[in-house]
Amino acid sequence: MTDLYDAAVALVVAGLSIGFTMLWLRHLSRLHRRRMDQLLALREALHDDLLGTLVLHQRTLAQLGLISMDWRGNWYGSPVFTRMGPPIPAIVHGAAATDARGQRRFDDRVLCQSFQFDDISLDFRIGLKGLRGERHLFAVQAAEVLFAMLQGALAARQLALVAAVSQRARVGVFLQHDMRNLAQWVQLVAEDFAAAQDDQTLMVRARRLRSNAALAANKAERMAKALLNPTWQPSLSAPLTSQEDPESALMLDLDEHIRQAGELHQVEIELEGGAWLQWDEQALATVLDNVLGNVSTLSRERMLPARCRVRVIEEGQDIVVHFETPQLPLEIPLDKLFEPWATSGSVNKGLGMYQARKQALQSGGNLCAEPLGQGVRITLRMPCKNS
Repeated sequence: MTDLYDAAVALVVAGLSIGFTMLWLRHLSRLHRRRMDQLLALREALHDDLLGTLVLHQRTLAQLGLISMDWRGNWYGSPVFTRMGPPIPAIVHGAAATDARGQRRFDDRVLCQSFQFDDISLDFRIGLKGLRGERHLFAVQAAEVLFAMLQGALAARQLALVAAVSQRARVGVFLQHDMRNLAQWVQLVAEDFAAAQDDQTLMVRARRLRSNAALAANKAERMAKALLNPTWQPSLSAPLTSQEDPESALMLDLDEHIRQAGELHQVEIELEGGAWLQWDEQALATVLDNVLGNVSTLSRERMLPARCRVRVIEEGQDIVVHFETPQLPLEIPLDKLFEPWATSGSVNKGLGMYQARKQALQSGGNLCAEPLGQGVRITLRMPCKNS
């Protein structure tokens, strides 16, 4: 009977022990999960300020068993070293030590991880609490998750940097043509003044400069803002603001814009028809700059008068503008007119007409070309509200 009683007591004690152990593990797992949620919530903050976030949330890390952490290395050219918590012992992960009474005990573990990303080179060490069993496993898991989050944050930072540099290069490429147009205008003005032989001619050139100066200044200001604004991007894939909200587009005097562009590029405009329209002003300016700028350049190279016949036709809700230069042959085949960096022999046309067509398309219009005599007819179609 005694043996049976002892066995029963042993079974009860064992059952209670297992029950308490299960409850304790359940408590630990829930506590660990809450703390891991707090750790995962730092993901966005790590992307914004990686090193500062670690220092700011040192308590959260310590609650996970990461009692100390340090890192050293290079952060965008600056040497860095930071320590949080007690110094980390220089021991190998998994090593054991002996206390003063000669009893073996687990010492603080050390986990190490190195990160290399272009201008970033960091060596991290994390010291764990000297705990046995499940507490140690939970702490190791938290450290590995933190390392993965650091890896992701540094990779995201590097990708964002590469994208930003690429975007700035893209902006520069697209602004090169606008800067060339402005430089050509300066060259034309300088040649005009240099060729003036008398005061009367000089005054005529001065009046022309005064009429064009405001337009040129506006173009220069727009380019300067684009270069200084990191969020600006050329209109290639995203619709323009005026298309997202048509009411935000300005009512434009098409005749006035065509004549101003002709004066700026010193092209004699033979204008037929006219209209007011509601369309994207930047897209219109880009088309006029490139079309009439090419007329001016080709005419000067061939020692011909710079002339362009412009016909404005209203077709329902569309405004159609024909730019006609039948006596001015193109430098490149017509099918390459809108090709970026199109070449023919030693001629390279850059991005001008490509950029003009893209902006017209993104504003809901179109830009196309067809042969006309020895030259070309370029047609701009603008679906828009008009009055």
